[in-house]
Amino acid sequence: MKKNLYILLLLFGTLFISAFSLEVFQKERSEFSLITTKRAFAAGSAIEISFSSSNKIEKLPLLILNHSCGTTIIEAESKPTMLTFKIPTAFSKKTGILHWNLVFEGSSILKNSIEITPNLASKNLLESYLGPPSIQAGNRDYSMLVLIPTDRFDNPLPENTSVKINEQFLETITSSQVKTNHFVAWKNISSKEKSGNILVSSSCNGINSKELTTVIYPSNATNFSISFKRNHSFADGNQLTQFITSQIKDAFGNTISDGSLVEFTITNEKNQLLKTSASTINGIANAKILHPDYPTTWEVKAYISGLAESNTLNITYKPVISDFDVKFSESNSLITIGPLKSFMNQLIPDGALVKLTIYHADKLVETKTATSFKGYVIFNLSPAFYTKNNYNFMIETLGISKKIENVNYAK
Repeated sequence: MKKNLYILLLLFGTLFISAFSLEVFQKERSEFSLITTKRAFAAGSAIEISFSSSNKIEKLPLLILNHSCGTTIIEAESKPTMLTFKIPTAFSKKTGILHWNLVFEGSSILKNSIEITPNLASKNLLESYLGPPSIQAGNRDYSMLVLIPTDRFDNPLPENTSVKINEQFLETITSSQVKTNHFVAWKNISSKEKSGNILVSSSCNGINSKELTTVIYPSNATNFSISFKRNHSFADGNQLTQFITSQIKDAFGNTISDGSLVEFTITNEKNQLLKTSASTINGIANAKILHPDYPTTWEVKAYISGLAESNTLNITYKPVISDFDVKFSESNSLITIGPLKSFMNQLIPDGALVKLTIYHADKLVETKTATSFKGYVIFNLSPAFYTKNNYNFMIETLGISKKIENVNYAK
């Protein structure tokens, strides 16, 4: 019985002490009250949060800060009955909600938050971006202008901040107003039908951006025409034929950009394909190609790959010679062809190709080729290869061929 009474007294004493401790702790908690009533501060300003105490402060609580910059703990500057916490610059210059929590001996006493707003009193900044830097003519392409107005601490200005945009093209200047949405203002800078430069500038709260430029290049090329020039119409394999395009333009009348590649395709009577190309200067391409070395007719057409094409030209080349002499040595081992004379009875330029085909009993023995020098070509038939016999010769040059039969070869 006495033992049970002792246990009851001990339990009662423990509960009494706990209740007394809780009362003391709650009393200590209730000693601090918030002095600072201001809930919004401009970025960059000196921010202090102060608390008062009904009793003399002996042990200092701590203030925990939680912000987008991170979390930190700061200590107070104390006076007998007041605490002051100075917010670090790293936290005070960035906008957003700053949560604070006053902690004493590991327990939260008071908690609340303040808002840090953009500093509109200081000099603002205006970031501007424009891209892509080049677009095509024709009212279907555009560059995007993106603007970010900020305070001097790089904090975006409030929503619906007004930004003025100026555009200059040729002799026309236009202005428009846009407002920030999610801290960013933007506008599409549309292309025009004419090529040229669009200059763009913007301003916000008296701050002007730098000048930005987007270049309107001509649109895709449209079909065009071609013509040709040449010194003469003879197939001498020496002179040049020149292919010239008309001035190539886009659908809006703009001359296409310099450097556009034009490819000329040539089909001859043997259905062989030749090509030459040139880049445009002031919308005109000028390509050259050697004359053929035999009479033929060329079918010429030009293309800008995947975009445009020209009309078709038919160009005929006449034989440059009508006949030539062939001389054999006494043993017929040396064959001299020439002089090869051109259309004005002049010697043909060096380098004309001559082909010699040798047959025996209608079977091909050998084919030789050589180029002319000073109007002549000489072929030497090696005695180590040829036996004494009769041979037939076919000689071809500049589109003319000559057949000589039953020539006796003697070593």
